[in-house]
Amino acid sequence: MAKKSTNLEIHERVNHIYQLLIKSWSRFDILQYAATEWDLSSRQTDEYIARARKLIEEDSAVERPQWLAAAVRRLAEYEKRAGNDDRQVAVAIKALETQAKLLRFDI
Repeated sequence: MAKKSTNLEIHERVNHIYQLLIKSWSRFDILQYAATEWDLSSRQTDEYIARARKLIEEDSAVERPQWLAAAVRRLAEYEKRAGNDDRQVAVAIKALETQAKLLRFDI
């Protein structure tokens, strides 16, 4: 009989399966991976897959204003980084244009 996993191991495995799911791994591939890497049964792996899918669902529940604010913030950071490099001016301009488009400013 396999030893019981710690809470930390479970957390790490669920997060790893989360990453596999967002990379479009199939259930079959995840079952094989979990059996090989962690010596898990199909039943236990299905439980981890369910937990990972729940996390994906929660991450996807973001409201439009929250998503928009985060996207604009990321673009502002890209603009700042690109603006610090004379060879990346076009990238900075594109980031600024994309921000304006998301915020529905006419430019």
